[in-house]
Amino acid sequence: FNLGCRENDAGNYDLAVQHWMISAKLGHEKSLIKVKGFFMAGLATKADYAAALRGYQSAIEEMSSPDRAEANQINLM
Repeated sequence: FNLGCRENDAGNYDLAVQHWMISAKLGHEKSLIKVKGFFMAGLATKADYAAALRGYQSAIEEMSSPDRAEANQINLM
């Protein structure tokens, strides 16, 4: 995510999108939001955003489990 931010600041938008797509596919929500913003601004393609969204959803599904949900409920008590 941070590499994407640095590339964005340097004006390297294509590299920024690539870095954010990688971290979005690993489940980083802020990266997905950045890719979406770039898509809305015309700096990323629809395919880029779709791939980032699919990867993000897949990563979130892989990280979820009944044991993790139970642990979160215990921590909230």
